Amino acid sequence: MSRNRIIFYLIFALFHVGAFIFTLRIQDLGFLMNIYKYIGMFTYVTFFGIVLIVADVVWSLIVSRDSKKENAALTRELTTLKAKLFDLQEIAKESEAAKETPKIN
Repeated sequence: MSRNRIIFYLIFALFHVGAFIFTLRIQDLGFLMNIYKYIGMFTYVTFFGIVLIVADVVWSLIVSRDSKKENAALTRELTTLKAKLFDLQEIAKESEAAKETPKIN
């Protein structure tokens, strides 16, 4: 995994740990009443979570597309190399056959 991807997943994990800690704290009704005035901020926090999920899906699709392109390029290169090897083997067979045929003088 690339360094950028690891950093992204660390941020994603911190977001989920924060959400988990928040749900543990909600068990107290007094805490819930105290955070009522900040309820508008929760919309932005949850939107940030959705953005993280969408970014991960898009990033995965981009990586998948790039790896398919790379795989196709490597397959083409392998096919080309096989064709060149076959041509070299045919040339070697022809030269051996030419050496074995007796010359009539």
